[in-house]
Amino acid sequence: MTDSLDAALAPVHAYLRVISDLGERYKAIRDAEEAFETLKRAQLQEVAQGLRTEGKKWREVAEIMGGVSYQRAFQYGQGE
Repeated sequence: MTDSLDAALAPVHAYLRVISDLGERYKAIRDAEEAFETLKRAQLQEVAQGLRTEGKKWREVAEIMGGVSYQRAFQYGQGE
């Protein structure tokens, strides 16, 4: 999984490395960070909602999602 994730991120890494102006590269890195946060939030929401659709209780969802609190699991389900 890590190898495939590294491969998927390789184009982003290459894109950032070719930006020679370091100030512009920094801005692009921050943009990439924001885009990844949006992606992460959407994926966590999808996982939490999917687990609930499977009939899991919020406490079970929380445990599956790394032992977060059930409140946090609920927030993930809400996209927060």
